[in-house]
Amino acid sequence: MLLLSRLHSPNTRFILPFVITTLMILSYPLLTPFITTYAQLWIKLPFILLGTVVILNYKLPQAQSGSIAIVMLIAYSVIIYWLQTSLANTDTKLIFCLLATLLPLNLLLLRFIYLPKLFSVATTILLLGLSLQYGITATICYFYQVAFSNWQQTHLFTYHNISSLPLILIIFNLAISCGAGALTVKYHRRIDRHIFICSLLATTTFIFFHYPFISSTTFIICALFLLTDLGYCRYQQNLCDPLTQLADHRALSLSLSQLQQDYTIVVIDIDNQAKIIAKHHPQAINDIQRSIAAQLALQSQHSEHLYFVSQQFIMIFEDRKIVECQSIIERLQQDIGAEKYIIEPIIIEPLPDQTETKAKKGRKKTIKVTVSAGISTSHVDQSALTVVQQAIDVLQAAQQAKKKKNNQIYVSETNNTSS
Repeated sequence: MLLLSRLHSPNTRFILPFVITTLMILSYPLLTPFITTYAQLWIKLPFILLGTVVILNYKLPQAQSGSIAIVMLIAYSVIIYWLQTSLANTDTKLIFCLLATLLPLNLLLLRFIYLPKLFSVATTILLLGLSLQYGITATICYFYQVAFSNWQQTHLFTYHNISSLPLILIIFNLAISCGAGALTVKYHRRIDRHIFICSLLATTTFIFFHYPFISSTTFIICALFLLTDLGYCRYQQNLCDPLTQLADHRALSLSLSQLQQDYTIVVIDIDNQAKIIAKHHPQAINDIQRSIAAQLALQSQHSEHLYFVSQQFIMIFEDRKIVECQSIIERLQQDIGAEKYIIEPIIIEPLPDQTETKAKKGRKKTIKVTVSAGISTSHVDQSALTVVQQAIDVLQAAQQAKKKKNNQIYVSETNNTSS
């Protein structure tokens, strides 16, 4: 798993799929005899592997990866059942061009759809949308086959010595792949990694569609990438705090070792904890922390950078200016301040000699709380651990001040002097 963690550095996330795809294309003539020998198994493997991705993704916090696998499964089914005749056939060429247009767009669209779980209303709407596209494609193929034949000769220039895919669609697919790759490098999000991998390998499929079994090969590699990444995500899930179910100090240490330059670390803590404990009971803080953790985890843009360490919430923002981070934290403070948190009552167990007395349980109470945050930004001569400590120190210093204010954001002096 340490090797898997190394593969998640920003540069590696972008370069490794390119390297593997390039090596596959260069060595494909050597692989063809082997693939031909096991042709039937090779054709079925993408269905098996992508189906496994959907199943494994079922219990993960976000289900976008499962939805990506569903989209890829549908695309592969179209290739296997509709595109096995020559592209010289106008009907086949029309389906091929429509698939090369719609698949990258659908993959990119999934980045902006929040799916809390795989089996949800959003997933149903997604499947209905894909079914609608399928129906529209069939209608276009039925009614506009002749019109497309005339239109492609004028507008869809194809350089057959390179690819059967029209030049404009080659440029379109490469642009989508490069854009997804840029998002992968900039944002440490699982959904971006998966979209980049799938769009890159889909582009490879379309460009080199004249290679035998190329779609099966690229979709197998795509599924293996997804399975590897899901395996790493499940490994990370084991590094969770039992109270909040957020990533714990072990996961934070792992992430800090992988950080590049230009990142900001935010430490968030509940205000007036001593007063809350005095008014209610020590368990009240745990109840509030558990509720805040669930609230923060629902925000998918922060979930992969959120940790609970030493009774504090820690967030990491990569490639964001400190002003942007402050505005994000201010919105989180408003959301937390507007929420009413439930404090579970303490159950009073009877003494051993009180056999007939039942355990007493009080009533649930609600409370509003505020949180304050400490912020520190990375510098060239600092380690990530130092940046975390600066954020903790500035927050603790403010909390220990005589005239302490609630619901505040405190920026480390190092950042103030440098800005």
